[in-house]
Amino acid sequence: MSNTAENLSIDNVIFKGKALIVDDEPTNRLILQAHLSKQGYDIISAVNGVEAVEKFTQESPDIIFMDVMMPEMDGYEATLRIKSLCGDRFVPVIFLTAITDEDELAKCVAAGGDDFLTKPFSHILLKAKVDALERVRDLHREITKHHAQILHDEEVAEQLFSDVVMADNVELDKLHVMLRPAVTFSGDILMSARSPSGELYIILGDFTGHGLVAAIGALPTAEVFRAMTKKGFSLSKILKELNRKLEYLLPSDKFLAVGAISIAADVQSAKVWNGGIPSILHLNSKHEILNRFQATHLALGILDEVDDEKTLHVDLKEGDALVMYTDGVIEACDTNKKMYGEERFEKNLLNSSTDDILINIEKDLISFTGGHVQDDDISMVVIPCTTKLIVDEKEYSVKVIDPDYEHDENSVIHFPASTDANISLEWQWEFNVHSASLKKVDPIPVLLSQIQELEDIHAHRQNLFLIFSELFNNALDHGVLKLDSKMKADPDGFTEYLEQREQRLDKLIDANIEISLEKFTFDNDEYLKIRMKDSGNGFVIDGSVQNLDVNSKLSGRGINLVKELCYYVEYKGKGNEVEVVYQFS
Repeated sequence: MSNTAENLSIDNVIFKGKALIVDDEPTNRLILQAHLSKQGYDIISAVNGVEAVEKFTQESPDIIFMDVMMPEMDGYEATLRIKSLCGDRFVPVIFLTAITDEDELAKCVAAGGDDFLTKPFSHILLKAKVDALERVRDLHREITKHHAQILHDEEVAEQLFSDVVMADNVELDKLHVMLRPAVTFSGDILMSARSPSGELYIILGDFTGHGLVAAIGALPTAEVFRAMTKKGFSLSKILKELNRKLEYLLPSDKFLAVGAISIAADVQSAKVWNGGIPSILHLNSKHEILNRFQATHLALGILDEVDDEKTLHVDLKEGDALVMYTDGVIEACDTNKKMYGEERFEKNLLNSSTDDILINIEKDLISFTGGHVQDDDISMVVIPCTTKLIVDEKEYSVKVIDPDYEHDENSVIHFPASTDANISLEWQWEFNVHSASLKKVDPIPVLLSQIQELEDIHAHRQNLFLIFSELFNNALDHGVLKLDSKMKADPDGFTEYLEQREQRLDKLIDANIEISLEKFTFDNDEYLKIRMKDSGNGFVIDGSVQNLDVNSKLSGRGINLVKELCYYVEYKGKGNEVEVVYQFS
């Protein structure tokens, strides 16, 4: 039976480990050895501080009894060196001394001693102190074990966070991003994704607190954000669903402060929503602050419903920039607990070019804080609104089914009746959206999801999203709401257009849009027929619509875009009904 295994019983004595006795007096060592052997310790001896350090390195004892006054190296210096070699291990050191002066005893503790005994000592008191320090040592070992497990779990979670949440972000090479967690795992979250229409959605979130607990909602948040963006939901609808999900999942004291931005595919405008983070800033090319979008909404996960998910519209020009950051930036503290502050932040921001904002802020933060660990996560994103941010044509350009096909305005291609032998009808689906739903429901993702249940539309998803969006928005805006697209000819008019749209939607009473879908094959080719009919008076499709290549206005592109994508397009009746056929094959 080995004498090195813990909890081994020898003559009814439980083996407790190794004890190092350091004393230049042989008698003292023998007396102490007799007491400690009875308590279950194997004894290692040293006659001075130098030998004590050597024996500690060689034998790795579990507890040390240290004399103060010894030749070559005293107990103070030996203890300092031994403690520096302990690493994460807790090895108790009990000083044995005849000194009774309080200042000298205080030096024992300052050198790293955990307790002291004055000579001559009582064996009862010795046992009590040893038992007490053993409990502390065992607790330290348990805490160290749990801490190591926590660090391991956080590293795994951080890897999962990086792989699931961060890895799917897009356009990061065109954004300037700073993410500095207070601990291993950040409670801040940055997500970016392109919608089927090419809009760039960017969300910067700050969960309550920091660390693993604070970031417990990161995975479901990323899942909802990416799934809904891919399906074509608006930023407003995504925020509404995120709030519902987080309110259900998170404890009552946890929530997510959010800044959200949607940038149009042509980078001429953006939509902004602030729910609890510091002001989102809009800068121009002269480094002036044009707009401050303050937090006018509550953070997500507090209320059952978002207080107002409507976004704010902002026009953009080449060279503009949008800046979002979490409160960890301005609440970073120096060694005197003084905060970095909004004033210093904005001064650095306005004195920097767009490309240097993040670098200068980060350098100044490190200088200000002295580089010490902060109490909160620090996150910031600068979005340069330049042509570089326009959607990548290889990924988001219009995919024309037949590039050689030319539309003839005077000749509409009609298919034979569905009873024709060459026509094979596979499925039909239709629904009617009435006034109450027109005010709050975006049916485009519903349409795509319905088709996806029946067909593999991965390669066609973006095209179908654009077709549905243009047809439905035309039916709603111009047919039902009677809005004039000429209002969108300039940025100011576009803002007025959006305001009137909201007002007319609020007052909408008796209106509807009928939508029907029909999948069929003809001569071995697959087609989707889409029909939309609104309850409005119809609108005129005139010659003001320009070719897509030369039209850079904020309006007038939709109908030609649909014509480019579809096999044919036909407006019927008084202009309130449209029928298009899209070719899959």
